[in-house]
Amino acid sequence: MRVRKVQEVICDDLPEKLEGVRRNAGISLLKICKRLDISPTYWYRLERGETDTINYELIQKIEQELSCDFGINFPDSPKRNSKKGRQGMDLSRLQWIKVVTPPADYHSHWAYTPQEIEKMKNSGSQVINHGETTIFPLGFRGKQNVPLEVGDLIALKQHAKITHIVEVLDEQFFGTDEWSNRYVKIIWWKPDTDWASLPHAKEVLGVDLTPMKGTPYLFDSFKDFSSTWKGPDSLKEFQAFVLNQLSKI
Repeated sequence: MRVRKVQEVICDDLPEKLEGVRRNAGISLLKICKRLDISPTYWYRLERGETDTINYELIQKIEQELSCDFGINFPDSPKRNSKKGRQGMDLSRLQWIKVVTPPADYHSHWAYTPQEIEKMKNSGSQVINHGETTIFPLGFRGKQNVPLEVGDLIALKQHAKITHIVEVLDEQFFGTDEWSNRYVKIIWWKPDTDWASLPHAKEVLGVDLTPMKGTPYLFDSFKDFSSTWKGPDSLKEFQAFVLNQLSKI
């Protein structure tokens, strides 16, 4: 990606840095884009590197609004200290698990497959499904008051398999009395794999957890979790374990 300020410099890692800034901003993408006067679609195009150039004025505005420094230097400008971008998959916000149970008469054995997400998109739902970026409304039965925050990660469990790790993008639930939704972005999944061949969830999590009713639960709310993962750094150790297990799939 090229950043333009009369002259141009090459910033190959700028898309990754933009993603890292968004993840750590602590506010929703909608609020970020409102402050910057751009659309969420344009932001995600920047994250995916689909835009060849970006105005330097926008870079400066992002740095100002989100208190970051991309370390972009033009030949005639003083050098600045750059911040290191996110390396690999970050599971430091993984603390929730949710069971997904498609009804018996549902037309697919699995929910939120690539095919199902594409159907959601074609039916008019606000879905982004392009390249490695997939964003969709995650459904929850009934009204919800669970304190999910922007940037939190949820492990989705289906048929005793962990099929997705998703990141919460918006600040509150929306929907009807029967169904609530939150927009999420897929952080990890295996879209080209037969999910029946995925390892049992216990192998991925190191403990067998059975959340009920489709409501998201904190991992440490389960007695079996607390008895398996002990100590002051138990959640961090658990997150590192899950990251290692997912890397093997």
